[in-house]
Amino acid sequence: MSPSRKRRRASPEWEGRTIIRIAALPGRGVYVRHLGHPEGVDGVHRPTVQMPGSAPRPPAAFDPAWIEHHLGDMQIVHVHALAPRMTAEHVRAAVDATRAAGRPLVVTAYHLSDPTGLDEAGYAAQLDVLIPAADQVITLTRSAADEISRRWSVQAEVQPHPHAVDFVRMRRERPAPGHSGPFLVGVHLGSLRLPSDPVRVVSALAEAAKQAGPDADVRLLVFVHDHLLDSDSTRYDPATIREIERIVTEAGGAVKAHRPMTDSQLWDNIFGLDAALVPPFHGSHSVWPEACYDLGTQAIMPASNHAATQRASLAYTTDGDGIPDVRSVAEAFRQARQATEVERADPTARFNERVKVAEWLRNTYERLLDEKN
Repeated sequence: MSPSRKRRRASPEWEGRTIIRIAALPGRGVYVRHLGHPEGVDGVHRPTVQMPGSAPRPPAAFDPAWIEHHLGDMQIVHVHALAPRMTAEHVRAAVDATRAAGRPLVVTAYHLSDPTGLDEAGYAAQLDVLIPAADQVITLTRSAADEISRRWSVQAEVQPHPHAVDFVRMRRERPAPGHSGPFLVGVHLGSLRLPSDPVRVVSALAEAAKQAGPDADVRLLVFVHDHLLDSDSTRYDPATIREIERIVTEAGGAVKAHRPMTDSQLWDNIFGLDAALVPPFHGSHSVWPEACYDLGTQAIMPASNHAATQRASLAYTTDGDGIPDVRSVAEAFRQARQATEVERADPTARFNERVKVAEWLRNTYERLLDEKN
């Protein structure tokens, strides 16, 4: 089937398949939204998933109170993330509530380390309860599956991250690598919630841009959220932004303050770059290598995260403080600039990949329900 074919809404009458209702917890983000069949014919409904532009709804979470009062006719609980600072005891109570309701428990191990960076020990304790209790564990990369096996003696199924970008944008033509002019490398710092000092991170990247040499002609474009310059914001930090701007400007780049982008705005932003360097981040996997792959923008990922192996990416190393290694980044810049081709997703292949993931999930849900009966 073509990715351009109009999507149909799943219904028993149209598809002839029994509907399976899933409590996807939480139901937000590109990853969860793109787990279903792209034409909606897998017979899997996820009522908790929040679609862009839809009316706001109360948040759904892996919480014993939510499970007891909202599970209703949903047949399977599929956990994709846990609430920050949730205690291991709270996780155990949610597992027990799921068991009491007679529902299978599926877990996607998207992050094996705390994605907030606030409480690594607490997050590990959450996973120590959740992952061994799951009827099925899924993750995104072989390296993550190996870690899960080492830590919990659980064999996780590896299923790829579905496409991030819509199929129309995926088909947009872009200039071939090797064009004249500066090589634009975007670095999106958001609200500066990095595992390490953002000024030191930017300083290392600016030095790497210089060391990459005149042939690479790297121009850093550093993006930050504009509330960092809003005196009414709790994140107000003009001194840090001024220092970052000084460092980047001296390296020939520019800093751009912006409101948090919608997905569509972010995809268009990435499409306009030659490469996107993802700064060190908390957690394990990421939508960034997927979006870059979909758009034909070279991803440069921190090697310490499992996300570096999600798609074909360049990688850089960091020191013990989480600061990018200058030589490693400079080499990645040179490789990106010299590349004659950047691996880009084929929309039809991405469509078929999503169908395979959706059908694997459907078959897994059916198997787990049969085992419960």
